[in-house]
Amino acid sequence: MASQEDSSRRWGPVPWGRLPFAPSTAPLPRNPDVAIVGGGLTGTSAAYHLAHRGLSVVLFEADRIGSGASGRTGGLALEGLTHGPREGASDCLAGLAKLVDELSIDCGLALPGCWEIEHRVRTVAESPPWTDGGASIGIRRTVPGGVVEPSRLVTGIAAAAIAAGAKIYEQSRVEQLDPRSNKVQVKLEAIHPGSVIVALNAWTSALVPAIRNVQAALTYACVTEPLSEDTLEAIGLVERIPFYTIDTPYLWGRVCDDRSVVFGAGLTAGDAPGLETIVMTDHEPAAILDRLVGRVHRLNPLLADVAIRARWAGPVAFREGAIPILTRYPANENLLIAGAYAGHGVAFSVHAGRLMADAIINGTAFPEWGAI
Repeated sequence: MASQEDSSRRWGPVPWGRLPFAPSTAPLPRNPDVAIVGGGLTGTSAAYHLAHRGLSVVLFEADRIGSGASGRTGGLALEGLTHGPREGASDCLAGLAKLVDELSIDCGLALPGCWEIEHRVRTVAESPPWTDGGASIGIRRTVPGGVVEPSRLVTGIAAAAIAAGAKIYEQSRVEQLDPRSNKVQVKLEAIHPGSVIVALNAWTSALVPAIRNVQAALTYACVTEPLSEDTLEAIGLVERIPFYTIDTPYLWGRVCDDRSVVFGAGLTAGDAPGLETIVMTDHEPAAILDRLVGRVHRLNPLLADVAIRARWAGPVAFREGAIPILTRYPANENLLIAGAYAGHGVAFSVHAGRLMADAIINGTAFPEWGAI
């Protein structure tokens, strides 16, 4: 993956800050119990849970911790998978809240629920005062969920993993992985861990080419200037309940800690290496962002002149049926793979990291739906 500076320059700077985090500088151990590839929420969660339980763990991140989907997500935390809770993925929010509390991570986690909204021809009683594409917006129901500041969450978990004994190396791209022997090549060095976790999401197929059914994409977002409490109340967001549409055109959003509002919509599909070449000033991403900003300005008269202080994109990955990968590699039970969360990974990815640790330490089986 491109460097942090390249990612911000190409995909736009995200508006939230990171918690203090100091990566490891010690020499690489040659035979750790577990090597983790990918420094997002899945990888850092797995690193923490493994190290906390006494295993020697190294984690490699090609860029900086949280520089991919985990730090660029809009910060909606939802239960289960895209299609709702499933076996093995039904208590993600409770697990996230427990971990944040235990580790005292300052990440703005709040779980008031999340609106599922839809476009309707006429206004109904339970509606935010918005118009989108000529239709009013209605609330279909409130589902379990909430919000979190994503970069602060992922760096907080990473710091806890290091405190537990894990070694985390930034700017350390894994150049090659032998999926049968677990040999991991990092720069000019090779290590031979007992187990390997691949937690690369959109970049999964780039490292493990046998996994061919992961579709990568960029998803887009913008954030307003901070709004007054009166304005938030007038536009129906004073309760800070996040939202996403269950019909098209798709739209999601949430209120941030500083009263700014994030809105997101739009995708550019491609393979992961191709996504790294996309720049926000290119014709397609610029047009997508312009359309998104236009929709925000037309949602409510009070938003017509609101300033947009940041526009950006972030990677996302899908598999057929929007079912994530969560499995052992068929030819090597000591190679574990997770990813392709279909834009629904904030809570589930932290949960997946814990499941990876349980699988390695206790031999716990993964749910059948996660197999490749």
